[in-house]
Amino acid sequence: THEDVLDGKKDYETESVQMDDASSRAVAGKQLASTPQQHRAKNQHQNANLNAPPGVTFKKSYGQGLEKFDNAFGGVCDDYKRRSVFCCTDITDGYTRKTLSAAALLYLATFCSTVALGSSVARRTDDHIGLNEYLLWNGVAGMIHSVFGCQPLLILRPTGPITLMLAQIYDVARDVNVNFFTLLAWTGIGVGILMTIIAATEFSRHIAMLSHFAHDVFLFFVSSIYVVDGVSGIAEQFSTNSNAEALFAFVLASFLVLATFALGNLKNVEGILCKSFRFLLSDYGLSLAMVATTAVSYAYYGTSVEVDRIKITGIDGHGVTSAQPTLEGRSWGVPVFKGENLGIAAPLGLALSIPITIFFYFDQNLSSLLCQSSRMQLSKGSYYHSSFLWMGIFNFIGPFFGLPFVTGSLPHSPQMVRALTHDDVTRLLTNGGPAVSENRIAPFLVYVMILVSYLLLGWVIELIPTAAADAVLIVVGLQGIFDTSLWSRLATLVTPNSECTNADPRAARKFTLLQIMVILCGWILNVTPAALAFPLVIACLVPIRHFVLPMMFTRHQLDQLESEHLRSEIKKSSRARDFFENEKLEDDGDFKSGIDMESVDRRSLQIPELKVEPLDDNGGAE
Repeated sequence: THEDVLDGKKDYETESVQMDDASSRAVAGKQLASTPQQHRAKNQHQNANLNAPPGVTFKKSYGQGLEKFDNAFGGVCDDYKRRSVFCCTDITDGYTRKTLSAAALLYLATFCSTVALGSSVARRTDDHIGLNEYLLWNGVAGMIHSVFGCQPLLILRPTGPITLMLAQIYDVARDVNVNFFTLLAWTGIGVGILMTIIAATEFSRHIAMLSHFAHDVFLFFVSSIYVVDGVSGIAEQFSTNSNAEALFAFVLASFLVLATFALGNLKNVEGILCKSFRFLLSDYGLSLAMVATTAVSYAYYGTSVEVDRIKITGIDGHGVTSAQPTLEGRSWGVPVFKGENLGIAAPLGLALSIPITIFFYFDQNLSSLLCQSSRMQLSKGSYYHSSFLWMGIFNFIGPFFGLPFVTGSLPHSPQMVRALTHDDVTRLLTNGGPAVSENRIAPFLVYVMILVSYLLLGWVIELIPTAAADAVLIVVGLQGIFDTSLWSRLATLVTPNSECTNADPRAARKFTLLQIMVILCGWILNVTPAALAFPLVIACLVPIRHFVLPMMFTRHQLDQLESEHLRSEIKKSSRARDFFENEKLEDDGDFKSGIDMESVDRRSLQIPELKVEPLDDNGGAE
């Protein structure tokens, strides 16, 4: 009844502030009761845990997908047991317009960034590993995971941080005079063993200890790597090419970035074109911008101004790639158990695997966490342990053939979910349809197109200017940065208190500056000889959040700062405007509602119906 809603209002207000705690997000994946009384009775123990600082102590369960089992690999088995019921819908849910647009978007975002990173690592390792290895392993490993993985929407690939790690491993191999591929293989052995142990013991469940403070820092840091790599690639042309060629490359990159964001913003513009066409242009914005940029790059064709374009080794006269290693004369096999200074390479590789595994623990699990968070509105559950095991298998096998590491990619994984999210969520809520077309077809198409582009369409890839590939890195990085609360909070540093929208501007500035300091520490360490230890900075986010921040902020301030992104999402949501009729915004900008957003059924997204009973003459319920 209406009185029930009002009676439960206080409890829901508390939860709306705390929903971004990873453990509460995982708990929110379970279907909640439809009345406040049932909700409180069912989750009394869980709400008690939410009243304590999140993740201070190890728990047996943080919610769905983040549980501890008695047997080894119990979490992996549980993932497959829960996902097996969706075997048919994983295919049938792919017959939508969103599947093709999402596949095209993520294909270009993944392919072009992989091309740019492959070109970058080739320069840093003197062509020992490069574009051929990156594209081949990205396509093969991705196809396997999209078919057999429990969470196919997780985009895996060699990422920007992995490129930095490979460059550092090459420098270490050169300094100690060991074979780079032998050192890489032994590092992969250590990484694969450690990641398998983590998956077998369900240790990934402790990723719930990270709050939104850590999510923001990690996503901002990883996204900034893409931006820096893209800008560095364009800036390098000023030192290797003529001024005219370098300026033209800068123009091409700027054109692609501006065109992509302009087309992507069309869905928010009214009064121009019809709605369906605007959304279509927005979905294919990056694809259209890439085609247009490639066409513009031939404006000076036949003149003295030459444009650097992507180069792939091993292409025959018919444009077919022979899939040979980047290093000329190298076979795909790696001398793992023989070679110069093997006694140094083996223990050194196993030692290097420790900080690298620490990075993969945070990178892979945070990618899974962010693309499966409650605000993504996925309906088929959350899966962590099985995905982590697959990454361990890939990172164990790949280095035996001189192939790079792979992991869940940020910001590509959340972008894949958003690309599959239907535009008219209000209509879906009314008709009972899912908000996201979760399927295996879209990610499978992404990896198939990457592999086919590499093997059969190498001549098409070589049409793309390198400036366009670098610009895609910038686009992907900026999209990830813009998605963080840190970005939206940067304005508070230069905004007077009287005009600041935050409830506590001073706390917001201090919180923002602290996040910036952590990111700067990661970058400072990243440019030193101890660059492989930068994952330790990420690991320090746990004690910083749970021991340092409580000494600098009150509990109320932390709740406000770490849930501000959620309130922003709710304010922009059409569902909040159309269905939450009793919503009101307080002066501090907080969201107050008698109906919890997470009481929506996860599969059908139906708003629980409130039963209003008629009153008798005495004012009581009949």
